[in-house]
Amino acid sequence: MAVNKNENQINKIIGIASLKEGLSALKMSELHNIRKKLQIKNISSLKKAELIQYLAEAIPFLLKNIISQFDERRLFLIKNIIAKKGVISAKNVEIEEMEYFHKTGFMFTGLRNGDPIVMIPLELVPSLGEIVKDETILADVKRNTEWIKITRGLLYYYGTVPHNELMNLVEKYTPIRPDYLAFNHVIFDAMEYYQEIYIDRYGYSYWEVLDPLVILKEQASRKNIDYYPFLKKQLLEAGETDYVEHPSGYSQLISLFTQEYRMPKREAMELVEDCIMQVKLDHRPSQLLQFLQTQLTFESLEAVQRLMDVLVLLMNNTRQWYLKGYTSVELSTQEKNALLPLPNKKGEVISLHTRQRVGRNDPCSCGSGKKFKKCCGK
Repeated sequence: MAVNKNENQINKIIGIASLKEGLSALKMSELHNIRKKLQIKNISSLKKAELIQYLAEAIPFLLKNIISQFDERRLFLIKNIIAKKGVISAKNVEIEEMEYFHKTGFMFTGLRNGDPIVMIPLELVPSLGEIVKDETILADVKRNTEWIKITRGLLYYYGTVPHNELMNLVEKYTPIRPDYLAFNHVIFDAMEYYQEIYIDRYGYSYWEVLDPLVILKEQASRKNIDYYPFLKKQLLEAGETDYVEHPSGYSQLISLFTQEYRMPKREAMELVEDCIMQVKLDHRPSQLLQFLQTQLTFESLEAVQRLMDVLVLLMNNTRQWYLKGYTSVELSTQEKNALLPLPNKKGEVISLHTRQRVGRNDPCSCGSGKKFKKCCGK
């Protein structure tokens, strides 16, 4: 470890001195994952010490290629680490991001005074300082950021897109064809970093999609409609991490929860987010009411009716995966589903005041460190 010798900071760890030191702390399987990610061949038989030495010599020459696949978020982090002499606090960094850093081969994580940190070997700081100012790299990073946001925005609204369709959809908003291999590398790298989209045999999906095949079958049954034609601005907004759309009914439902049910605003917003995601999953009004019965106490049928009036407004104006990004009000004039009757038996409705609720953005109770919505709340 590199040590600061200043009078007031004796023995304070400020980072790692060499790349070899950072690599030595990794497991053999992690080293091989780095080798595969960097497409380094014919060294799989090396022993750990030999593999570390090989990577420590090779990675500095690959830094420019590695960073050329990053987006603005990661470039900002690197610039911040450089400015902080090789180490920054990771208090505001998501656990998904922390899991990614060592896969780059030159970024490492650790603890300082019990708090998480992200480090870059001090020997790499000068060369990285030049790379992050390179005009070609900056252009690539800007392009990558747009690719990632548009892809994430499309999947937020469409849920699942077949392999052969995604590139066509993205290219409606930004050029890809000359660099389609680069596009694939950038999107796959972003999948590892953000963990907000995934790929399987059916196609690319937003991370909260439970069954891609069901969505694709429903979309295929609507041959008379194409994907909803979003504006580029809409997709860039939806491509932001943790984006949630605010359809008609959103603010009204929050007001109802906070005023009539005395719910804190943050908790009300998270509950509305839950409702929006259930609409995207094609849950019916009766299913949403059943869900809300586990969170609220209904005092009368009139209270249920007031809730359902606002809930149906939200549902009719939420963009749905099954409808290729359209809202039901845009595609259909079907009558509203019938309301569920208010339960008669005591104990069938759970009071908000007696049941502790875990918010979507709260730490998961399983101890993984991830947000509840990205862990047990999937």
